[in-house]
Amino acid sequence: MDIRELLNGGDLRSIGHVDEVVEVVGNNPDRFDELMSGLTDARPVVRMRSADALEKVTRRHPELLRPHQATLCQQLHLATQQEVRWHLAQLMPRLTWAEEEATEIVRVLTGWIDTETSNIVIVNALQALFDLSMIHPRFRDDVITLLKEKLESGSPAVKSRSKKLLRNV
Repeated sequence: MDIRELLNGGDLRSIGHVDEVVEVVGNNPDRFDELMSGLTDARPVVRMRSADALEKVTRRHPELLRPHQATLCQQLHLATQQEVRWHLAQLMPRLTWAEEEATEIVRVLTGWIDTETSNIVIVNALQALFDLSMIHPRFRDDVITLLKEKLESGSPAVKSRSKKLLRNV
């Protein structure tokens, strides 16, 4: 069974066979590379579902991301599809980043917050920035400032997440 073909079909409003793929890859980590390749598939539905499955598999197996760290960082810069972006944001704090790399990730995620129309991308980017600031304290003051701004000016979902995160500072 080809993982990318299993993720194909239907439209962006459904998850298709993501849960089945999560189970397959979770039980056979050798197939993780195949799942990663879905991030660059020509079909938007495959990219979206691959990102979703990657996020779900790595909740339990974050170590599977390590060999793909450079690719994920590259995808962070290249991804324009909102459904891929929201999952990439979730993946970033699961990896160990050098200070310079973390600075670049913070820059990209902050740019998404400033330019994205998807509240899910914005909420997940805020969460990722907060999580990264827990690991890299030099970002903490800027993240707190950003959260306070979004508490005032964000959508209801963005305000809610900002409030929740600010309670944890």
